[in-house]
Amino acid sequence: MRPQLFEFEDQSWFPSSLRHAMTSYLAAAYKITPFPKLWADRISNVLRPDRLNEIVDLGSGAGGPIALVTGELKRRGFDTTVTLTDLYPDTQCPRRTDPAIRYWPQPVDAAAVPPELTGIRTLFAAFHHFRPVQARRILQDALQARRSICVFEATSRSPLPIASTLLIPLLVLLLMPRVRPLSWQQILFTYLVPILPLLIFWDGFVSQLRTYSTAELIEMTSHLPAPDYRWEIGTIQAPGLPVGVPYLIGYVLEGYTSSQPKKEALW
Repeated sequence: MRPQLFEFEDQSWFPSSLRHAMTSYLAAAYKITPFPKLWADRISNVLRPDRLNEIVDLGSGAGGPIALVTGELKRRGFDTTVTLTDLYPDTQCPRRTDPAIRYWPQPVDAAAVPPELTGIRTLFAAFHHFRPVQARRILQDALQARRSICVFEATSRSPLPIASTLLIPLLVLLLMPRVRPLSWQQILFTYLVPILPLLIFWDGFVSQLRTYSTAELIEMTSHLPAPDYRWEIGTIQAPGLPVGVPYLIGYVLEGYTSSQPKKEALW
């Protein structure tokens, strides 16, 4: 059974400086994983190579892997613009040199995305933060707006991935210098007063326990039927990892009518 528990990053009272330090570390850590490339492989199925594709990233934190993912997409011939959003917008997120990526300044509820934020919706390693009722509402909001949604996790509620979180404090010590820009708070709370390794370990451990299984995702979408919308659910196998991580993609069927054959449109 999936436990809810809590993660520090989710709490409204959690200091924004520590939240920024944690999410900035995660953004840097993605650079040594195969996930951005694997996620780009899946996202490319819901993009159009003949147009500029809009992406609305939900639960972005300090940006997460989005720049890495869009870089992979560009190498595949897909042009994109990205709007980063979060319930707690990261005001310390550095100004990006890429004009195709912007940070939406107002809080955005992933279950009630403002209509002016159009495009394909993505959630990278964020869906497990939501309780089942909230998670279902996120999918329902995309369905009702007839927007494609791509949900990816980098965790799995399996014994080996859960056990691997014991390595997180060591990884924080090794990888924190890769964060750019690196603040004095990150140095202080990593090496002199090692709060961040413990906070990141706890949130990483809980993330594994809270990750929805493919069976749970299937059950969740079974309550969201629509004749012109399709759900794709499965696992992504990353090289070197013993188990796959779950993903979910929802998309509209182009030109669907009740009296015509379905033509799939993955955008």
